[in-house]
Formats: sequence, C-alpha cells, structure tokens
Amino acid sequence: MADIKDVARQAGVSISTVSRVINGSKAVSDELKMRVESAINELGYRANSVAQGLKASKTNKIAIIITSVSRTFFTSVIEGANEVAERLGYSLLIAETHDKLDREIELIESFVSQWVDGIILASSAYAHDARTLQYIQRLESLEKKGRRIPVITLEYAMDSRYIDAVVIDYEKAAYDATSYLLKLGRRKIAHISLPKNHRIGRMRIAGFERAHEEFGVPYDPSHIIAGDYTTYSGYQVARNLIEEKHDIDAIFCANDQMAVGAIKACEELEVPVPEQIAIVGNDDIFAASIVSPSLTSISVPKYEMGAAAMRRMHEILQEDAAKHLRQIITLSTAFEERESTLKTAKHSLKYLEW
Repeated sequence: MADIKDVARQAGVSISTVSRVINGSKAVSDELKMRVESAINELGYRANSVAQGLKASKTNKIAIIITSVSRTFFTSVIEGANEVAERLGYSLLIAETHDKLDREIELIESFVSQWVDGIILASSAYAHDARTLQYIQRLESLEKKGRRIPVITLEYAMDSRYIDAVVIDYEKAAYDATSYLLKLGRRKIAHISLPKNHRIGRMRIAGFERAHEEFGVPYDPSHIIAGDYTTYSGYQVARNLIEEKHDIDAIFCANDQMAVGAIKACEELEVPVPEQIAIVGNDDIFAASIVSPSLTSISVPKYEMGAAAMRRMHEILQEDAAKHLRQIITLSTAFEERESTLKTAKHSLKYLEW
C-alpha cells in the first residue's frame, strides 16, 4: 500500500506539500495540487484519517447516544442523522444506555477520549439533583485540545444555556390527543405513560390533565399508569385495567409500542376497538399502520429530528465557539387518525417513515 512518501516522490513534491493538499490548505498552487491529486489516484493512496484527526483536532466523527436500539422510534432518527452526516462528510458512532444514567456518563467520557467532534444525545438525565446538575455542567465543558465538543440533545432541552436541542412539544401533543378523545365523547380515559420520573412522561401527563381540565371532565388519577416503553408493558397494563373492571372507554399511550400491546390485550379479552375502547398512540411508527385495527397516533417527525440535529451540529462545528448561541429547534407533530378510534377511518399504510 502506497504511503505519503510514495505520493510525494511520484508527484515530485515535498511530503509537506502532499499533506497540505490532503488537508485542503489554500497555500498550494493549482498546478501542484493537480500533480499531487494525480499521484494519489495513480497510487491508490488513502490518507490515515485518524492521524489527520489527531493533528487537526478533528476526526469528522459524531457520537449518537440513544436509550435503546429496540425502540423503533430511534431507527428513523438515526437514518435522518446518518444521511445528513454522509452528505457532510461525517461518520456516526452509535451507542445505547438502556435508560441508565451511569452508562450514559460512561459513554460520554469514552467518546470524549476518542476525540469525537460532537455528541447527539437522547439523555436520561431527568432529575434536578446535585449529581444531574454536575453532569450537565460537564456536558457544557467537553473539549479536546482546547476546542469545545458540542452536545445536542434530542426530544427535550436540558437546563443549560449552552446545550442545543431538537425537541417536540410533548405537552401539546398529549393535550391534542386527549382533547381528540374527549371530542369523540370518551369520558373515562386511561393514560399508559412513560416512567413518571421521565421528563417527557411528565410533559405528557401535564397535557393529559390540561385537556380534562379545559373540557371540565374529571379523570381518575389511578388510570395514569407507567409502562416501560415496550409492547408487553402496554399489553399488561391494558389487560389489568380491563380484567380489574376499571370503567374506561379510551386509552392514550405514550408510545406506539405500548399502544400495540394495548390493542392485543383488547383482542384477547374480546373487547372491541374502538367501539368499547378507543386507543391512541404516540410516534406513528411503521407498525401503527399495519396493526389491526390500525392505530391512531401522534406523528412525530423522527427522521427530521435526526437530520435537524446533524445539520445543527455541522453549523456549530463551523462557528466560533466563543460566539455560540444556543438554539432549541422545535418540530411540529401531526395527527394520524386510523381505525383504533374511528372504525370508518381510512387505513393509512406507510411504506416510508418520513
């Protein structure tokens, strides 16, 4: 395999000239640049990107830390980020935390030691204690060779003046979903939420409560029950609600995977959906359109979330760190009405996630 010395010899230039061409330096004439590039092509030379990164404090690698690859929500988020990254010349390093803050902190330090250029983070730092505050301060000060390593969070913004975010107004989305059910005449709505210490879970509960308050309809606090994101938890909570003869006529689920589980529980217990119990999910993953009955869901622009985070990361990496102004990008949601709330709704089969 040819090395940089071979390229210099072939082009009849110094090794430093070859290096300047590879690194895009403007201090090289067009004639020399053409000779070096010709030699590179003839010899099939490939620069050592790791060595270049060590010298330039730039690796063109972006870390994406998510909670779990088993949550189909993140599949499209990663696709969106990866497409933009490839177009802009970056590569992605992907890791999962399983909602464990200790693991998240370990991964952050590991990626910093690998000199990534930036980190896109679906964080599990929900608390307001001293440890979480200290961790956020650490995220604000990540650096390599005196250059800041920017962090962008997904779904919600951290309590920070420096960490950018691409977010969804989950309180409004939950309000819209609950209001929709109330307008359909449903009066005894259960909510299968995220774990109650989850910041997004609290946002959704706030929207659920606000809708009931504005419609003047009381709700039973015992009907707000935490799931754990999985299809099985939605199945188990819905089954328990029905078997224990809770008088419910609708279920709003914090994600589609739990909603699919709720539909399965109703099917097994011979409870007709939507005639007896209407079900609404959140995220509008592909399964929402193929489950039977098809699932009404809040459509979150997952692909655009990843793409927007990667575009913003590129912008930050091009700017002067001292002039950085935090941005919070809020994406809009939509409502996909299907058969789980309205039997006559058009069955919407989505072949693509975005």
